[in-house]
Amino acid sequence: MISAEHLSVTLNGRDVARDVSFWLTNGEMAALVGPNGAGKSSVLKALAGVVPCQGEVRISSAPADKLSVRERAKYLAWLPQTRPVAWNLRVEDVVALGRFAQAPAPFDRMGPADQAAVREALDKADATHLSGRPFEALSGGEQARVHLARLLASPAPVLLLDEPCAALDVAHQLDLMQALTTEAKAGRTLLIVLHDLELAARFCPRILVMQAGALVADGAPEAALSAQTLADVFGVRKNDSGRLERANR
Repeated sequence: MISAEHLSVTLNGRDVARDVSFWLTNGEMAALVGPNGAGKSSVLKALAGVVPCQGEVRISSAPADKLSVRERAKYLAWLPQTRPVAWNLRVEDVVALGRFAQAPAPFDRMGPADQAAVREALDKADATHLSGRPFEALSGGEQARVHLARLLASPAPVLLLDEPCAALDVAHQLDLMQALTTEAKAGRTLLIVLHDLELAARFCPRILVMQAGALVADGAPEAALSAQTLADVFGVRKNDSGRLERANR
């Protein structure tokens, strides 16, 4: 459903991603992990088309650079790491932005099917009770759930999520990962940037590991997050209890 072939990204004269290649199929849910500055967000931005890149990105077999912005939005929805909202919209109007490529209208002006999609997305994100409230009146965690609902409201078959668990409490992190698992089972393709390796290994059947702009491991959690990779890339190891700790301790 989405692929990168020899993807490279240069920002401000610095190579932040180099020769990254991978393929994700329908219904696949993968985590993109790595230390700070490894290039994870830059790869997602390149896939979403918001930063220039070298190499080739294909979405549903089509070269992404041949798609218009609206056409790409029909195939792909992106949840960035930083999520500013320019106006103090109502919650349901923020979520309705996820339908923009298909139904460019505020919630109250949408048709019944699009309104139903917004309500369903709010329910999936455990944010239905926030409807009607101004976005800026919400806590950071509540805003994160509304942004998740905006992503889920999109009909796009490919979802890119950059640190979706940030600002969420533990219970809502688990709820979010379970909701994303359900989306994958329904046939959507998901690539999720995560810092919590244990959460990634628990929910994502495939792990892609980046280090210094390069893709250094790709596979099932037990293979991609081997003891050698944990030590070399993250500087951690598993102790006798199976918990991660600094490797030099």
